[in-house]
Amino acid sequence: MNPMTAIGLILVSISLLLSHERLEGIRSAWATLCAALVILIGSLRLGEIGLGWTTGIDQLLFTGRLGVDGTGLPNHIAPNTALNFILLGSALLLLDRKVWRGFSFAEVLLIISIFDSLLPIIGYLYGTKAFYGIGHFIPMALHTAIVFLVLGIGILFARPARGLMVVVLDPGVSGVMVRRLLPAGFVLPVLLGWLRLEGQRHQLYDHELGVAILVVSYIVAFSGLVWWSGMRLFRLDYRRLQAESQLREMALTDELTGLRNRRGFYFLAEQQLKLAINQRMGIVLWCLYADLDGLKQINDRLGHEVGSQAIAQTAAILKATFRDADITARLGGDEFAVLAVSNTLEGGKVLSQRLASNIAAFNALGEWPFTLSLSTGLIRVDSSRPMAVDDLLKEADGVMYENKRGKRVEPPLLS
Repeated sequence: MNPMTAIGLILVSISLLLSHERLEGIRSAWATLCAALVILIGSLRLGEIGLGWTTGIDQLLFTGRLGVDGTGLPNHIAPNTALNFILLGSALLLLDRKVWRGFSFAEVLLIISIFDSLLPIIGYLYGTKAFYGIGHFIPMALHTAIVFLVLGIGILFARPARGLMVVVLDPGVSGVMVRRLLPAGFVLPVLLGWLRLEGQRHQLYDHELGVAILVVSYIVAFSGLVWWSGMRLFRLDYRRLQAESQLREMALTDELTGLRNRRGFYFLAEQQLKLAINQRMGIVLWCLYADLDGLKQINDRLGHEVGSQAIAQTAAILKATFRDADITARLGGDEFAVLAVSNTLEGGKVLSQRLASNIAAFNALGEWPFTLSLSTGLIRVDSSRPMAVDDLLKEADGVMYENKRGKRVEPPLLS
């Protein structure tokens, strides 16, 4: 490696090290100076090559030891090395320029630099001098190309919150896909191309068959990679949907009773009402509003923990009375609501009798230090006209209070 090339790489590294987004003052000035010096080195060398300047920029250090390198050519900075210095130095100076519609001029320069670094590496791997050498000039050294590649990628990651790196580092599905496919997009073509050349050099097949094998290998390799990535993303997406479903279920469920909460009742009841109106197939909907009698007395005499058990036992009775397809909910406190489906106009009476029978059976067991009593209001939903859930509950609640006033509520049996 030419000594001035080494100096240029060190300057790029220092500039990258100091190129923090919030860096100000003397360190920012040093980062800019290092980048400018790198551009100067590359420009002077390209001026010598293209315009015939005589600067001797790459002969300033260790002049007596330069002479001719291992390739038999004078030890100067290679043209593609000089170009890379200009590209990387300019990219460092333009790092903080605003991105326009996702487009960053610094990233364009870095992509060109990465390509200019990959080509010599592939050339050394394939044994093809045309990839890493230009005309009669000294070729870029392999370790020089590798360092340029690492620095180019490093500068890309210097601003991870914008530009191309936003997609690469995204924690979502797009980022996962890019991180899985991008490395293979570099490695697989290089590997398959090398295998194809080696087979042809060993006379395993001719040029045409080698090209055909290469194309088929690309198709098989990338199809397998896409399928594998798709399966991994499908599993990730499936787990995400499961997690979202669980969270949604938790948000719609009452923690104490396992019934739907108020939000869950409103959400599901609105859908059921729309379905009943749209179908009009003789489905009869019944809305039951229930209030647990004497809960305050249970809490005052036996404690809130026993009161919570009274609520939970009431919920269990409602679950046993109504079907899974019915919407059973605890609206809050000691209030419950059910939106039940039946096929007859007598269905509401049957449901009320079943509920009363289940409550009586619970009280007859005497396993708890209290008895349960429910005040209920039952109305039939008119599916021929739209009705909001609020209006439905208000109407059923009014019937419940009429029934509660009309009956003598026995205090719960406390022991």
